[in-house]
Amino acid sequence: MNKENINLSTALQHWGADSFHSMLIRDIMALSANSLPLQQGLSQGDMAAEKPEKVSVMASNETKSQIIVRLGVYFTEIISGCSCGDDPGMLNGYCEMELVIDKLSGDANFRVTG
Repeated sequence: MNKENINLSTALQHWGADSFHSMLIRDIMALSANSLPLQQGLSQGDMAAEKPEKVSVMASNETKSQIIVRLGVYFTEIISGCSCGDDPGMLNGYCEMELVIDKLSGDANFRVTG
């Protein structure tokens, strides 16, 4: 779960418009460090960078009360403790997340799905 209450009301105001995806990505990239559960998306590293490098919208739809967005998230994985000259090592990381936005409040939750 996220450590902070995340609100994406600004992006929510653009739902249904061509600008929704770009506003959503802008708002996600502006979130404070460690807002996304990147640590849960690790595949090879020990730690995830505090912020994503790139976010892409793969799909979006709505229910009566929520907007559900599937995201592709690119980030840096950090490999520490290998006693190498370039320790810590860095890898390109990728995971998919589901973002659920409450249509009334704009409150949002991220969950790693793959």
